[in-house]
Amino acid sequence: MMGSEIDSLLRNADPDRYLCAMFAQPDQRAALLALYGLEHELARVALSPSESLIGEIKLIWWRDAVTDLGASPPKVRRHEVTEGLARLGDRIGPSDLMPLIDARFDDISARPFADLDDVLAHVDATAGVLVRLSLRLVGASDSVSPGLMRAAGRAWGLTGLLRAFPQRARIGRAPVGADELARQDATPAMLAQGLGSEKIAAARQPVIEAARAACETVMSSGPLPAEAVPAIGYCRLAATYLDRLPAGPYQIAPDLNPLGRRLRLTWLALTGR
Repeated sequence: MMGSEIDSLLRNADPDRYLCAMFAQPDQRAALLALYGLEHELARVALSPSESLIGEIKLIWWRDAVTDLGASPPKVRRHEVTEGLARLGDRIGPSDLMPLIDARFDDISARPFADLDDVLAHVDATAGVLVRLSLRLVGASDSVSPGLMRAAGRAWGLTGLLRAFPQRARIGRAPVGADELARQDATPAMLAQGLGSEKIAAARQPVIEAARAACETVMSSGPLPAEAVPAIGYCRLAATYLDRLPAGPYQIAPDLNPLGRRLRLTWLALTGR
């Protein structure tokens, strides 16, 4: 998957991160794509409509494959992503990647989020971890404050969950707290069946507000350091995605215009804004 194969995959499946990675130096770019390739594989397993047991088996395979990379000498399984991760050396170790895998076990469990804090914890363990690791890979960890790192991960992660609301509702992991569902006299069963649109829209509002607050922090942080753009520049697009979120929770969220996306990220790389 490294080289043209991973390029093709991420160009279509994760275009925002992919385009930002293109602004990195070649060795850094390869490292970022390996990391994003892992995230893509994990998310694909977690959001698959297949039986949870099958998903669990696949995630265990990934957990073991990542653990094997920390052996002495490393054991590299025959998979494009693990081969790419093996090239990272000691820049990122198995323990750094485990939160990404553990969070996906929660997804396949179909356990509803308890409350907003539960949603935030999931985002911090997925999008938030990717932000921190990406900055490390491009040598920009010291260029971005911890507060901005957290806000960037939450802006992107929460907005992504909201955009995937219809799909996540079907697998029991829609970004809405069970406490808010109860306040609106709604149930997880309604989510799975696509019912009660008005009640569900009201119940997801705290997540939207949290996403908006994170986006405001990201957008008001000033110019992004040039060395950080390849790692987290895409997070600046979260506010635009959030503004275009459909009013109905079960409606499909629109994508960005490909040319507009490319121009926006190119301008960001040139100016930091």
